[in-house]
Amino acid sequence: MNKRNVILDTDISNEVDDQFALCYLIKSLDNVNLQAITIAPFMGSGYAPVKNLAEGIDLSFNTASKVLDMLNASEYKNVMYKGATSYFFESKELNSASSKIIELAKVNEHTTIIAIGAITNVALAIYHAPEIVNKIDIIWLGGNSFLTEKNNEFNFRQDVESVRLVYNSKAPLVVIPCRNVASNLSTTIYELEHYLLGQGEIGKYLCEIFKNCKKAYRQAPKDIIGESKTLWDLSAIAYLLNKDWFKTQEISCPEILEDTSYKFTKDKHKITFVNDLNRHEIYKDFFIKMGYTD
Repeated sequence: MNKRNVILDTDISNEVDDQFALCYLIKSLDNVNLQAITIAPFMGSGYAPVKNLAEGIDLSFNTASKVLDMLNASEYKNVMYKGATSYFFESKELNSASSKIIELAKVNEHTTIIAIGAITNVALAIYHAPEIVNKIDIIWLGGNSFLTEKNNEFNFRQDVESVRLVYNSKAPLVVIPCRNVASNLSTTIYELEHYLLGQGEIGKYLCEIFKNCKKAYRQAPKDIIGESKTLWDLSAIAYLLNKDWFKTQEISCPEILEDTSYKFTKDKHKITFVNDLNRHEIYKDFFIKMGYTD
């Protein structure tokens, strides 16, 4: 069986869930040929405040390197590429990440791009080499479900123009909404410690970053009672691995209005929206691959 050529585009220092997603992908390489890890821009994150996009890119690059070392997968540091230091609406300049996306898309028979941050790098690649849309497919975690009026979601709102370009490019696209879909992947420190502690340095590390990620948001000790957190980005890796864990719907590509809401259409090309996911199967697969056994 030929391995699926994959590029992971991630803003890994923006939130802790990207780090879990990278672990999940590295632990799932039996049928995956991970050819590049491209670093997506982020700004204004409450979890990792940065002064500008360039600082965020450097921070994410270093975080990804650290996680790969703990996974004993340091060889993948050789295929990491820094991405945009300006959003698509600000600059159309190519960067190392977008150039690598173009290069791999052209040389491979087919390439899957898993995007779990602002989709700027992917938009730039398509903008500079529109012919690659026939050789790629994209799995993107971004925006919200149709049950939520607006897409005031971090990955979406950072660079709406890049979202418009990717949607309209006619590249095969799967959108995993955050609110009402990926939000089902909520977990607690107690669940993570049960399944991940004892799985070496990386298990301990994941528990620690999860435990510490909300400290800035707690106003009082009682705020920790009943606390949980969503590991959104696991959904995109899981979709790559097993589509049967998801319920999807093909629709005519919607227009994106100025307020980020969708306007439905009838006669445009089709894109796929995920409507639901099987939390149990995704977490079971993740914990087993991270080393948990009964």
